[in-house]
Amino acid sequence: MNARGAKRQTLLLTVVNTFVRALGLYMRVHLSRLLGAEIMGIAELCAGVHLLAITPLTSGLPLAISRMTAKAEEESRNMPLLAGILLVRKVSLFLIPALLLVSPLLAGLMRDQRVLPSLWMTAPCILILGYSAVYNGYCYGIEKSWIPSVSELIEQVARFALSIGLVMLLTKLTTPWLAAVPVFATMVAEILGLFYVLWLIKVPTRDISRAKEWQKPVFHLAAPTTLIRLINTGLRSLTAILVPLRLQASGLASAEATARLGMLNGMVMPIVLLPCIFTSALSMVALPRLAKAEQDRAALKRMLLLCFGAAAWVGLVSWAVIHLLASVLANWAYRLPELAELFRFCGPLVLLSALGHIASGVIAALGQQKRSMYGALATSAATLVLTYGLTALPSYRLLGAILAQILGQGTMLLWNLVILWKGLHRRKDKS
Repeated sequence: MNARGAKRQTLLLTVVNTFVRALGLYMRVHLSRLLGAEIMGIAELCAGVHLLAITPLTSGLPLAISRMTAKAEEESRNMPLLAGILLVRKVSLFLIPALLLVSPLLAGLMRDQRVLPSLWMTAPCILILGYSAVYNGYCYGIEKSWIPSVSELIEQVARFALSIGLVMLLTKLTTPWLAAVPVFATMVAEILGLFYVLWLIKVPTRDISRAKEWQKPVFHLAAPTTLIRLINTGLRSLTAILVPLRLQASGLASAEATARLGMLNGMVMPIVLLPCIFTSALSMVALPRLAKAEQDRAALKRMLLLCFGAAAWVGLVSWAVIHLLASVLANWAYRLPELAELFRFCGPLVLLSALGHIASGVIAALGQQKRSMYGALATSAATLVLTYGLTALPSYRLLGAILAQILGQGTMLLWNLVILWKGLHRRKDKS
């Protein structure tokens, strides 16, 4: 597809993602008013585990399938998808029972048994989202990016309607089950979105035996990205557990510490990550094109400059807007004036998340995930150490957790940029 087609697809995905994120943000704001910061904090404790549970099937597989589909011959284009389906089935047979078995242990580690219903609701999402991930990767590989976009739109509308509707109807639910309502709504919404994709993409399964030969290449390509995402998701999960504990060490009560986690992860971070609306669309549209242009250094360099330039512009503008509207967001949207300082302090994360998202997508498109993985391990360990130390300081608390993330994401971005710079120079030497 030409550059105009790529721009058109990026614009379409951005518009759809904007609506999806806006609806998701409104849902979070509305839920925070209905449920309160403490229940939102319980939901956030489970959210980290939810992401960790689905990451093995939703991170590396779609990127690997997209790259392999884009580079495959016409007669073999279905093979990466069918191989991905086989892998999803095998991994789900292990992950779903494992999560159900360790849920009580996880609740014990979090020191809050109220997360158990939410953890139980997470288990079926592993298989559902695994299927969605491989089909989405296939759609991006054949340059039909509008299909996963519409599917995500269906999911978000259903998630919004179910979450708000059930919370308002089931007012007599106990706190643990109220916190599990958004997870249940997510599970049902994901089923609806998957049915839509399956209705449109009718891939014949008669060749599934031949696809077994493709499982190993798909796995090897997906594994480094999956490990990187597992590291990042594990970091988020550990941070979600660590922050309330370290806030208690700073002098806060347990309920107040959980509420502060809900303020940071449930209210502030969704807005800080708004640039990902654009960068996620750009990276998924650019990925198959970067894979095809891998051997053309001039074209590759041109595409990289365009991608990073666009991400930097969006990140800077978003940073400025969030900084200017910090008081409005805190007082009007969430009705919590203390959030204004957090929004302003998170400013650098806005730009770093935009650039980091593009860097990760380019690394995956060029098959450099293994080198990136080493940096992810080191920076994640350093981020945890900083979070442990800074969050317990009474003068920092949540600001310390944010500062640790800024330093970690900045270091990771520099690592990935060095990998890309060296990769371009190696291609120059070969040409």
